[in-house]
Amino acid sequence: MNRSLLHRGPDEEGIYEKRNVTLGMRRLKIIDMATGQQPIYNEDRSIVTVFNGEIYNYKELRKDLEAKGHRFITQSDTEVIVHQYEEVGDRCVEYFRGMFAFAIWDDKKRRLIIARDRLGIKQIYYYHDDNKFIFSSEIKGIFNFPNIEKKMDPTSLSDYFSFLYVPSPKTIYSNILQIPAGHLLIYSNGNIELRKYWDVEYREEKVRKEEEYIEELLDLLKEAVRLRLISDVPLGAFLSGGVDSGIIVALMSQMMGLPAETFSIGYPAGSETYDERKYAKAVSEQYNTHHHEFVVKHDIADVTEKIIPYFDQPFADASAIPNYYLCKETKNYVTVALSGLGGDELAGGYERYLGYIIGDHYQALPDGLIKGIIPSIIRRVPDSRKGNHFIRRLKKFVEVEYLGEEDRYFNLIAKYGELEKRNLFLPDILETIGSYKSCKVFSNYLENTENMNPLDKVLYLDLKTYLVDDLLVLTDRMSMAHSLEARVPFLDHKLVEFFATLPPSIKIRGWKKKYILKKVAERYLPKDTIYHPKMGFSVPLVLWFRENLQEYVREVLSDSMLSEIGMFNKQYINSIVERHLSAADNYDEKIWSIIVFVLWYKKTFLRH
Repeated sequence: MNRSLLHRGPDEEGIYEKRNVTLGMRRLKIIDMATGQQPIYNEDRSIVTVFNGEIYNYKELRKDLEAKGHRFITQSDTEVIVHQYEEVGDRCVEYFRGMFAFAIWDDKKRRLIIARDRLGIKQIYYYHDDNKFIFSSEIKGIFNFPNIEKKMDPTSLSDYFSFLYVPSPKTIYSNILQIPAGHLLIYSNGNIELRKYWDVEYREEKVRKEEEYIEELLDLLKEAVRLRLISDVPLGAFLSGGVDSGIIVALMSQMMGLPAETFSIGYPAGSETYDERKYAKAVSEQYNTHHHEFVVKHDIADVTEKIIPYFDQPFADASAIPNYYLCKETKNYVTVALSGLGGDELAGGYERYLGYIIGDHYQALPDGLIKGIIPSIIRRVPDSRKGNHFIRRLKKFVEVEYLGEEDRYFNLIAKYGELEKRNLFLPDILETIGSYKSCKVFSNYLENTENMNPLDKVLYLDLKTYLVDDLLVLTDRMSMAHSLEARVPFLDHKLVEFFATLPPSIKIRGWKKKYILKKVAERYLPKDTIYHPKMGFSVPLVLWFRENLQEYVREVLSDSMLSEIGMFNKQYINSIVERHLSAADNYDEKIWSIIVFVLWYKKTFLRH
């Protein structure tokens, strides 16, 4: 089990064994290179912990714990976990500021406590039956325990094709679950208790002057970045060319007092719609960073085969590809990299947020020309041959504008809606899925949003779903694949809580997304970097499928391969492939989700 996670911690291994309890860990040395070996114990060795992540306020906590009589034998952040637990019990997790998945075994009380950080930056999975409880940072660790059966969950299969990932707490396997973000799992006497210890509360405080918001936001950002510069090894930053990573690089450059190492990804000529390197270079030049650029080419067959095993279940966010390359090259220079991840979900940076808000106004319009003829015209417009997503977004908008609040947002982001999945799957698969609808994933969270404004509702949904189960999983797996630690200052929980108090008009004003964050950025970044059209960290699959990867698509989705899997309607898949290749429509994400599933299923269930 431990060896299967070697990539997560190549520097050291640690094992605790006592009677029927075993804890294992792999360590990537970041803080306290000499004495931070895990597992780590309290003074009488009755409490032991293994830990993945970083606790950024550990020095402050240690000082307080030492004043109360606790004795420390290392300089690591891990050691505060056992002593804080001694002091306040399960509430210890509320004191930690950082990213973490840790387990505490209390030998005297015979209980196991596993905690996942507030935002879900680090993941943890578990299996239990009448005889055993097993947990791991990655699912592969669990399957390295003898005789754990791989059983696919039909509802998770349905969710995957809607979202391109499997939303927590489920996994693709019916017998393996995730601990949700902001939760503790307590295992004692064969019983499991899941306990929520944190959630973000969206509430509008008294409206203040814009300058006051800017100053407080900037103070919190500076603190979040400063804390994430704590390291005993070299660190740098991903620099995408957008606002979020640009602000991080600007602040860390000023704090470090020496040139930072920065890293960007680009694409060959012909993919300019996706390439932000010129904006990244402008920030690099302004702050005199040691800047490194890497080009991702269309020959992705080999890297896709490498990437899929790191996720352990189907995962079809294609930005895993540039992330894989970016992390691989970054590791040649540093061991820790700061990322701008999270800014869009906090500050309102996605086009779909605008679309959702506009949808509210659109529904209020009287029936007539705008709501009748124009949508029918938009549906017939062919896709952009340059890979621009504007036409696809317009088509999505007119598809969902008549739906209710919950269904509208689900269908805005779903890659396959419920009707489309009825075309995708064969009848026996549809029968196993039954009446289950993937929008139920949202229903579970919408119970907490009754008093929220429309924008905050969708920000909350993304924080609980897309951010935690897509972007953070992707970032963790691709960075850890190369034994690189990625840190995310925007997801400091104090900063997240502040954003949740801001009125919608300070996040999105008119057509301006991320209004307040861009006002902060104006103090640090070139105007072109701040206000150029958003590109996103995505891959030009829409173009590559029509050009260099046509043969690859046809090979992976061949009739013989689809027949061997026996789950999909071949005619439907062939039809969307042909429509995409002819540029009648853009089905890149639909096609990619099937390719990833086929390759994953083949590795998992069809090994010969």
